[in-house]
Amino acid sequence: MTLKSYLKLLYHNSMFATDSSSERATSIEDYQNTCTEFIIDISKDYKDWVDRYQLGEEETNKRKDSIDNVVATTNSWIRNFCNTIKKVDVVMNDGISKMAEYTAGYPFELYVSVNSEQRYVKHNQGRIALRVNAIPQEGRSVRLGRYSKNELFLISSSSPVIPNVSEESMKDVDILDDYITLDASNCDKGSTMSITVIVEEVRDGYVSESRGYTTVILII
Repeated sequence: MTLKSYLKLLYHNSMFATDSSSERATSIEDYQNTCTEFIIDISKDYKDWVDRYQLGEEETNKRKDSIDNVVATTNSWIRNFCNTIKKVDVVMNDGISKMAEYTAGYPFELYVSVNSEQRYVKHNQGRIALRVNAIPQEGRSVRLGRYSKNELFLISSSSPVIPNVSEESMKDVDILDDYITLDASNCDKGSTMSITVIVEEVRDGYVSESRGYTTVILII
């Protein structure tokens, strides 16, 4: 089984768990507990997959430590900031995306930040500017990619949010340093949202590598 198909299976399993668990939940606390336990359980699958790569000890430990950090931080957010099933779903699936990203690793430098915060962000209502930085490997260029044929970004939110990006950001560059904005002016305080940004590394006109970077945002 390829990494892509394996991660797709895990994603589908997470969606099934969300639907079935929400139907069985008798309270938000019950649903929080179910989802935090699921995050812990599925992280074991991701770390097992890291072992299958047979990487060096340092890289293996780095990826596993990153997955463990996602588990701890995601579950903390679920318990502290998610008072509805929708909010729990947003944060839980955000954590699953992050674990998948750390499992695959990053062959080129990539990070997304909001006012110097990365991965887990707290922000006021209004316009949110996400800074996307990427440096490709030698002899390659880099650009924003599409999450899927019909979606530029993967966005999940408990309140309405509108993304915006310049067409220039989709062009090949030697070093990517650009902004994506989210209009969160109609979001209530306490809303949660998650966005996955895809960046492609290009060599000789073809995409050689593609990676996602997922960020969860709490409106304060």
